[in-house]
Amino acid sequence: MQVSSRILDNALYYSTESSSQFAVFFSTYVELAQAYQPLARELFSAGFVCCWSELTDQYRSNLKFSLEVVFSADASLEILQLLLNLAEFMELSFPAKGKIPGLNIDISILAELALKCRAYARALHYKEREYIMGRGGACVEQLIDINKKLDLPEAALGVLKAAKIEIERRGGQTLASSPTHRRANSALSEKSLMSYSVITSYEDESKGNDSWAGDMNYESWLAKLGSWAEAVGMYEEKLRENPHDQDSLLGCLQCYIARGDWQKALDLAGRSWGALSGVSLESISSPAARKSSSSSDDNYNQALKFCAQSAWRLGKWDELETFSAELVQGNQTSSNSIDTTSNDFDGAFYQSVLHIHREEWGEAAKSIDFARKAMDSRFTALLSESYKRAYPSMVDAQELSELEEIISFRQFEKRKEDGKKLHSSANHSDTSNAREHLLNVWRQRLDGCRVDADVHSSILAVRSLVLGPTDEVDATITLSALSRQAEAFRLAERTLLDPLAKMKCSLNSPVFGIGIPEHLGLGISDSTGESMERIVNGDISVHIKYKHHHDQFSKQLFAEAGGEERLFIQHKLYFAYTKHLWATNKREEAMTRLGLLCNVVDLTTQCTSQCTTQCGHGTDLNQREALRMNCWLRYGDWRIGMLPLGAVLADELAADVLSSYKRATDAATGRESSYRAYHSWALINFRLAEQINPKWTDRNKAAIANRTHVIAAVKAFVRAISVGTKRFSASVQQDMLNLLSCLYNYAEVEGIASAINDGLSSIKLEAWLGVLPQLLARIHIKTPAVRSVLHPLLVRLGTAHPQALMYPLSVLLKSPVVERKIAAESLMNSLKGHSNALVEEALMVSSELIRVAILWLELWHEGLEDASRLYYGEGNVSGMLDVL
Repeated sequence: MQVSSRILDNALYYSTESSSQFAVFFSTYVELAQAYQPLARELFSAGFVCCWSELTDQYRSNLKFSLEVVFSADASLEILQLLLNLAEFMELSFPAKGKIPGLNIDISILAELALKCRAYARALHYKEREYIMGRGGACVEQLIDINKKLDLPEAALGVLKAAKIEIERRGGQTLASSPTHRRANSALSEKSLMSYSVITSYEDESKGNDSWAGDMNYESWLAKLGSWAEAVGMYEEKLRENPHDQDSLLGCLQCYIARGDWQKALDLAGRSWGALSGVSLESISSPAARKSSSSSDDNYNQALKFCAQSAWRLGKWDELETFSAELVQGNQTSSNSIDTTSNDFDGAFYQSVLHIHREEWGEAAKSIDFARKAMDSRFTALLSESYKRAYPSMVDAQELSELEEIISFRQFEKRKEDGKKLHSSANHSDTSNAREHLLNVWRQRLDGCRVDADVHSSILAVRSLVLGPTDEVDATITLSALSRQAEAFRLAERTLLDPLAKMKCSLNSPVFGIGIPEHLGLGISDSTGESMERIVNGDISVHIKYKHHHDQFSKQLFAEAGGEERLFIQHKLYFAYTKHLWATNKREEAMTRLGLLCNVVDLTTQCTSQCTTQCGHGTDLNQREALRMNCWLRYGDWRIGMLPLGAVLADELAADVLSSYKRATDAATGRESSYRAYHSWALINFRLAEQINPKWTDRNKAAIANRTHVIAAVKAFVRAISVGTKRFSASVQQDMLNLLSCLYNYAEVEGIASAINDGLSSIKLEAWLGVLPQLLARIHIKTPAVRSVLHPLLVRLGTAHPQALMYPLSVLLKSPVVERKIAAESLMNSLKGHSNALVEEALMVSSELIRVAILWLELWHEGLEDASRLYYGEGNVSGMLDVL
């Protein structure tokens, strides 16, 4: 590849010189290219340039026309990519004002070709040029789409804002001139204020004024940006005005699919099928209707795919059969479609899903093979260009492979069921092992996929053919979070609620703490009305003392949910649902639901922990304790999050938050959960200690409360730092700085210094290297409590990592502050005991650096100024002579 690229560079150089020099250069590689086919492919563009230079104008015109026909034809992507590379090579070889004319193909044709080849960077280049040439309105939607596909959301938004400015500048209809456009303007204002776009051009105002007429499709632009809620509202408004508008129908269907409103998509298609296809939805399965329908129409095929996807997600298999059959039949009779290969793949894919559901294994395998053949040329061509460009096709290939894995597993499961009478226990064990192995493989595969909602959604939809609502709950929760990040809030909510609905679980069920009898006393602990200091010291328990009737109610909840495992899964999904409510600004409802859920999770976990431990399910117990910890931790965070930034915590609220965090620390088991729990417990105590002094007038009581919270914060900071991992490195750094603040501000309080000293042994020495400047900045402090902690710690650091202290200590040795200089000398002497050679070399380097950095002239000026100051200012003659 390096040789080929070097040859191409030389070819490009000679092509800019003269045709004779280029022909001589190219002829030297002809024999090599014939012997090595990949080189021949690489030199195709160079060979074309060589021939192009010798053609007459008439032949060039004919060849250009032929190329334009091929660009618009239904050729393989491999050939189209080769021709796209040729167009770029010709553009570089023959400038616009050169002696030999280039291809001069219309820029819009090249842009469409680049989009067809998924060469989005080139498509962006061509579309921006097309925009500047005056074809503005027709390019905006594609520019937004291309920037989104290139992971440039800010640039996509900039395109929309630039289009808005350009429309208003040209005196056209503004975004605020109608209710529909006012909604678009409102959606725009909610986005970032960034208006960066390389397409903004104010050249020649009269140029292309008419290019914006009829092209201002704001709802489509918003859909490309992913603002589905705003776009669907505008589409619905347009459909009320014109129910037969195909563009609005397809746009509305797309928004419904993206938001997870699959039933709405099917209902809309059923009402408007005549406008999309020319036939009614009821007659779509008849041969006569198929012949009369315009199967080659792209809108019709796109509507079929939307309907097939909606029917599949809703489990409406009869409707899926209707749509997939029409999609396959339409593609067989269509030969003029621009993207027939893609349509063939979709039809075969949905047919394979349908056959797997019906346990028609042979037909399913044939459909999978047909789908793989349909995407073969596209996938091969895109993968030869770049992995990122071919990634959507890679996901499609993975889905086909997983469909084959599902077929193999279902066949294996069927064989075991047929022979269960002979070896029932062994067959069940084999089936469980095969299922667990398949799930492990799928989990690892999903972890390696791109973190994208569309990718995860399509993969999990395929796996739903064999998985139930209780399988892969973590993947379901992750998909909901990704959908929420993509602002598909309806889809995020549906992702969580659908498994609960399949388990026949209501959101207002006692399983989630709603409607629990009052005599159980859930949510009320012995700490009610007690002082915060007693909660922090542990003098009183924050836990409810569960009795026999609590245990009986817990068993009732297990029975209602269908078992302990199903109850745990329901609680995980419901907890994710409360986080979704909080993220969508339904904070009051989220707080209420989470508070009730915390009580139920605490009840079920406490009442079953002993039984679970005796049964030997340690992993299950750890997972339940982790959920319990997350619930209480999130409840405390949200209680604080409801307050304005910097507000003082009231006593009642502080006691409630302390109780929540205390329960979270008691439930923490693993390193990750322990860190998060103790980090929060330390921060709330540190915050309460900071706000006590200006609040209370009783100094004695304030001192006791202050000491209690500071000691609790110190112990929690030490615990959090000791279990912190690289994942929380930034947060651990914050904990260390807060721990030093406790040392410097409260060291004189009784017990603080000793608590810090006791915890230092559990913290790795390497952790202190990140805050070494903060440690050395206070070495001059004379407070005995601070020195008793700080200096021994620095001595230990110097013993383990002497090189880390050399340079800062050599600087401190020259400090004008006497106390700091003496402390630095003391630490340097301790280093000399075990690293004398290193100390001497470091001091020599430091002194030499200072010597070469300061000129003699500067030294003389400084000496004269000091001598003058001593003589004239202080009258110290001997001092003056000493300086001179």
